[in-house]
Amino acid sequence: MRILTAMDSHSYSRDIIPDVARLAANTWADLTLLGVQQDKNGPDRKMVEAMMSYQDELLAHVNREETLYEPISSADLKETGKGTWQASSRGRKKLTICLRAGDALKSILAQAEDEESDLLILGCTRGFDCEWENELGLPQKVAKEANCSVLVIKEQKKASQISSFLDQTNVSQQSLELINQLVTLHDAGLKIVGLKGQKGLIGKEDVEKKMMELLKYYNERKISAWIKMVDMENLEDYVVTATREGIVALWVGKKSLLSKIFSRDLVGKLVSRSQSSILILR
Repeated sequence: MRILTAMDSHSYSRDIIPDVARLAANTWADLTLLGVQQDKNGPDRKMVEAMMSYQDELLAHVNREETLYEPISSADLKETGKGTWQASSRGRKKLTICLRAGDALKSILAQAEDEESDLLILGCTRGFDCEWENELGLPQKVAKEANCSVLVIKEQKKASQISSFLDQTNVSQQSLELINQLVTLHDAGLKIVGLKGQKGLIGKEDVEKKMMELLKYYNERKISAWIKMVDMENLEDYVVTATREGIVALWVGKKSLLSKIFSRDLVGKLVSRSQSSILILR
């Protein structure tokens, strides 16, 4: 697993560190902390200080029982490209700190592509504004345009329920595991939401049979889960309602039926409208 965490100097970036640390530790991930700055002439002192502070907090969480990552010094940051400075350490797993100068959206997406990230995490302000580094709407743009899974953490609070909207036939093993980790992280119940129509899903396996297989998968992992069936025509409204009840995980991979219902534009709007954190799975 390769996790990329995009951070700025605001409090919501610091607030996501405990969740990032637990996800990274539980999945034994190679982890990159990415800071975005405007100055292209060299590492911004304020941003460097923030990133070093974030690293210290992260390592304090992750390395309590065993050393998974080795610390990086600010002096280790070296220019690796125009407007890019980076340093890595190799403990049991790889830790990287990277600074990129320029447009935040382009910088985040470029880093995710360069590293072939599996999961991209970022925080943002609460509510519908979903602001990041004074740029309105950046998290929903990232969720819309990234080719990897994206977890947008809107506020640091414990969720009692995770609602997972899964394609019954094509959901990836990695996506199932990410949902598993999210449930464990919040000690939450899991609602597995399936689609139904008047004539079922043409060309797909029997929906209820597949949903029972998913239920069995999670029950074997000691996760409290239950099934909810939703008519396809009511899905969009139901997803929005679910964001008010807890965290939503939405599978929109290339082979997903849901990707035909939730276009990339609609995914972006969903992140904006969400009342809670949301995990977009690809």
